[in-house]
Amino acid sequence: MRIRFFICLSVLMLGTLGLAHAGPPLAPLPICDDVAGWPPYTFADPKNPQTVTGASTDLMTGLLRRAGYAPQITLLPWKRCLGAVEAGRAAMLLNASFSEERAQKFLVSKPYYSISSALFYSSAKYPVPPKIASLGEMKKYRYCGLLGYNYTMYDIPPEQLDTGARDETSRFEMLRMGRCDFVLGDVEIIKAFAAMGQLNLVGIAYVPIPGAKPKEFHALVSRAWPDGDALLKRINDGITASKADKSFDKVFKKYGL
Repeated sequence: MRIRFFICLSVLMLGTLGLAHAGPPLAPLPICDDVAGWPPYTFADPKNPQTVTGASTDLMTGLLRRAGYAPQITLLPWKRCLGAVEAGRAAMLLNASFSEERAQKFLVSKPYYSISSALFYSSAKYPVPPKIASLGEMKKYRYCGLLGYNYTMYDIPPEQLDTGARDETSRFEMLRMGRCDFVLGDVEIIKAFAAMGQLNLVGIAYVPIPGAKPKEFHALVSRAWPDGDALLKRINDGITASKADKSFDKVFKKYGL
């Protein structure tokens, strides 16, 4: 009798525990980002390409789940991802610099990390590091950018900025072929690609962009997404909370940041 009572009590306790952890199902949340990769922030795991990983991926996935969402991240060509978020086919994207045009099209989160940009060049063309003292002097040169990326902060004439490349490998090949004088690149991203064996930087060096400050990055939320304003608030609150409780530092440290 005592054994039967113990078994019944155990089953009841397990059921109660299950109910305590049960809650409303998480709301599916379609998210996209750049298929070209943005390591160490968002990229396909080289050992398991179906898995999207990285510092911003892990951070946002965690805070969104705590806010009641089930993030579903898909990597797309960058311009297609921007279009999907603008049209409301995706709720948000994870990594974007600020521009006035983007602020008109999207809801922009508070900045949650920053990176350093530089001018990458071929040491075969410039055996001595070039000296560029001002943003005004930058206008004398030609640049290789990436399709759909934001370079408005440099005020480079459009005819001197080639944004035909879809990935880092392509635009560094353009640099080596002499189609531009410099690659406008982000140091942490390019070094991460090289460390993963996905970018050859032999014969490549870089100099700082004159007067450039670290470039801040945000999440962009669709203005066409139902309750987009509420989603934006939860993202901003989650960023603030993660920095206050140091979980932000823990996630970013995992990726060497």
